[in-house]
Amino acid sequence: MTDLLGELRRTRILAILRGVPARHAARLVESLRGAGIELFEVALSDAHGLPALRAVRAAFPALTLGAGTVVTPAVARQAQEAGASFLVTPHLAPDVNDFARAQGLGLLAGALTPTEIFAAHAQGSAAVKVFPAGSLGPDYFRQLRGPYPHLPLLAVGGVDATNVGAYLQAGAVGAGIGGALTRADWADPDWGALARAARELVARAHP
Repeated sequence: MTDLLGELRRTRILAILRGVPARHAARLVESLRGAGIELFEVALSDAHGLPALRAVRAAFPALTLGAGTVVTPAVARQAQEAGASFLVTPHLAPDVNDFARAQGLGLLAGALTPTEIFAAHAQGSAAVKVFPAGSLGPDYFRQLRGPYPHLPLLAVGGVDATNVGAYLQAGAVGAGIGGALTRADWADPDWGALARAARELVARAHP
């Protein structure tokens, strides 16, 4: 199994592809990799998800690639068959967490409250995806470090170049970033703008 936590600690950024058409997904990943991003998740919350996941896996067989918005074991199995090496949930989903553990897949389980966060960690999450992080801000992560100093937390939701440094300084091991890296007119994407946004985020995450 991939050392997902080790990769998060090293790279700090998980790029989340949501709403990216399959025909552009591999090129986007190539562009983001060129900027220094190495961890990727394809969200399965719309019709683009599974085809995009398959396209990225076909183009990058060795990539550490996750599937996001995995809410049931059935979706988890589809994700695994499409090439996901780890699963990401938006909330605490014990049956998905059990599936990941049984199949030897990496896991980033979603949670928000201290009770959910501790349960997600106990159920095998490499790092707990605190979502929506933007609703509570970096200080929430700072406060969680008191009772849970060794529990790895991933900030997801509302994180961009303006605040990623604050979340990391507050104790997050990394950040999952979607819109700030993938916001584009996918009928005619501006690849230069996407690459610049990625380079800025990487710079802010590795000051």
